[in-house]
Amino acid sequence: MATTFEPSTTAPRGFAPGPDTRFAVDEALLARARSLEPIIREHADATERERRLARPVVDAMREAGLFRMFTPRALGGLELDPVTVARVAEEIASFDSAAAWALQAGNTGAWWASRFPEAGVAEIFADGPDLLMAASFSPPHRAEEVPGGYRITGRGPLASTIHDSPWVMMTAIVFDGEQPRMTPHGPVIVGLVMHASEVEIVDTWHSLGMRGTDSNDVAADGVFVPAARSALITPVVELRAPFAGPLYRLPAPASVDVVIAPVALAIARGAITELRALADRKTPIGAMKTLRHRAAVQSAVAEGEALLRSARLLFYDTLAATWRRAVDGEAATLEQKADLMLASAHVVRTAAQVTDLMHRMSGTSGVYTRNRLERHFRDAQTVRHHGFLSESRLETVGQVYLGVEPEFAMVAF
Repeated sequence: MATTFEPSTTAPRGFAPGPDTRFAVDEALLARARSLEPIIREHADATERERRLARPVVDAMREAGLFRMFTPRALGGLELDPVTVARVAEEIASFDSAAAWALQAGNTGAWWASRFPEAGVAEIFADGPDLLMAASFSPPHRAEEVPGGYRITGRGPLASTIHDSPWVMMTAIVFDGEQPRMTPHGPVIVGLVMHASEVEIVDTWHSLGMRGTDSNDVAADGVFVPAARSALITPVVELRAPFAGPLYRLPAPASVDVVIAPVALAIARGAITELRALADRKTPIGAMKTLRHRAAVQSAVAEGEALLRSARLLFYDTLAATWRRAVDGEAATLEQKADLMLASAHVVRTAAQVTDLMHRMSGTSGVYTRNRLERHFRDAQTVRHHGFLSESRLETVGQVYLGVEPEFAMVAF
């Protein structure tokens, strides 16, 4: 029987009144996330080895309500604020980065459901509020409009948690014959949700890091998708019940940022923790004292802390400001959307730098798979290439700030 979770009454969502606006995180849900540490750590090695999340971990996160954080309350979800979602993801990632990444599949799918017709929403949530929806956003594939819906053909990468997801969403360019259907702003792009059983899962996820995320390719060969499970991908969206709350007014990239950036933060924090522990017990070759007595290590730990703490503060401060505007009914400007993209991309880039620094200070200890620094290093280098938060997004933000048409159009969504 599914467990029903009520919003916490001891930690109200939103912002306290007064000039010193502070955010109240849902501490009850955060405590539930912390309680999963034993089972997530127990299965972390199996998750890494099997290249997909261990079933007991999927079940435990579902029972804890973590796959309903972005689901509307009217559909049995929690409809949480993005700061709480980010904090939960950061907590889970401190136990296993792959487990936190899996939250993207569940919660991002529920957020994107706000763009779909009522009949499609009813179908997608027919089995309850714990939605798991894999997604492949790039590159857009080929869709042809046919009576009653679309037919989609194409193969997309990085459909995380695909083996555990009953649904998969792909984006496609609508074609009329051999020509893409155009608007003044570019081709018409549509999001299409299919049953996972209707696509082929291509076993490609043999990766440097984040191995347990099951981010394989998916291929659709003329799959028919009814109009009820289709939505035009546009910057301007008319929201309606049950998606009328401020959560669904957030900029679209925020639905990814609130999980990916906290995963990066947790990876870097784990790397600092591991180096500090190693510094207490390792005596480098040719030395008489442990690592913690080396000036280079001392400086690196301090630098890592400064970089990580400042990036984390910028991220949560910007995310809270974004949420505050949504709560107040204010539409975010393009520059404000770019601010959130900058804060999130900066976290990912900084986390990779910090993790690399800790890994280098560990010496040969960091090359062994038995050392957690080795996995932190691989995971950080993998996360930094995520298309929404890679270093190329700094170019996107700079283009917005300088009044240049951004090449990455999603910044405007």
